[in-house]
Amino acid sequence: MNEGIIDIANRFLAEKKCTIQEIKELERWLSDTKTQTEVESWLAENWATSAEIDSNTLIENVFTQIKEYQKKHHMKSRVSVSRILKVYQKIAAFLLIPIIGLGILYWVSQSDQSAGQYTETIAPRGQKSQIVLADGTKVWLNSDTKIRYPGNFSKNQRDVYLDGEAFFEVSKNEHQPFVVHTSGVIVKVLGTKFNVKAYSDENQVEASLFEGKINLLLRNSSNQTVEKEVKPGQSFVYSKNKRQLVLNRFPQDEINGWKKNQLLFKDDTFGKLVRKIERWYNVELIYDEQQFNDRRLTVELYEGERLERLMDILSLALLVDYKYEKGKIILTPKSKNM
Repeated sequence: MNEGIIDIANRFLAEKKCTIQEIKELERWLSDTKTQTEVESWLAENWATSAEIDSNTLIENVFTQIKEYQKKHHMKSRVSVSRILKVYQKIAAFLLIPIIGLGILYWVSQSDQSAGQYTETIAPRGQKSQIVLADGTKVWLNSDTKIRYPGNFSKNQRDVYLDGEAFFEVSKNEHQPFVVHTSGVIVKVLGTKFNVKAYSDENQVEASLFEGKINLLLRNSSNQTVEKEVKPGQSFVYSKNKRQLVLNRFPQDEINGWKKNQLLFKDDTFGKLVRKIERWYNVELIYDEQQFNDRRLTVELYEGERLERLMDILSLALLVDYKYEKGKIILTPKSKNM
């Protein structure tokens, strides 16, 4: 990557002094189709390091600043902003860039929305939430989940952005598809009931269909954009690293049991259970991952049962002792002399 142009881009974004020649280089870099990969990487890095600025805001800020700078210095633009945006819209449509592409596509599509105002609802660790969207769609949010959605959907499509796990009951509208954007997969539906588990800090995205029909848009191992139809009773798991999609077993009570505050975990690895425990009870488990992560367990906890009961079960199943320490639970193997 050209470190010189990256330095210019970073200084410009930070509103530090840039020469007229540097501004011209920056605009040429942003608009050149040969440098799209570099631009995408730069945008992704800046988006990831800014907790309160999403990718569409970043794009808007960059182009707005360039226009203001050119106007102030009486510069004639070499490339129109609309042309640059078309380039990125094309990238988003065909490459399905998980973070940047979808963010840019969202920003470009705002012109046909009445308000363009998005609301973000968060279900923090240890809590769950339920919301009803403007079209009547019901959404249940699992712990440590956030969803972003508009006050009014566009005429052509209903877009929401999910980081976490949610169960959707989508109001049917054949002329206005409902689209769930996640960090690795896009879920497109007309009207149905389905569950999506897509935490940005996890490698897997899981989509499970209860009623209706959904289509998954993703990139395969050959880096091609593909669309996969999911039928009722099917559950698919997509690996973001390997870009592979596999059909998973479909234990309905285990997948949507969290809606009823039921933690159902059947013959799966302790490593996966740990992530659920940490989100459900807002704690951190400290343990020897090499020793325990691959151990398989079946655990069933129902509404009202406390964390202590779960830890007692794990203590017996894994032969470990546990202790609490400032929001952490430390697991240690039981002494062989006991």
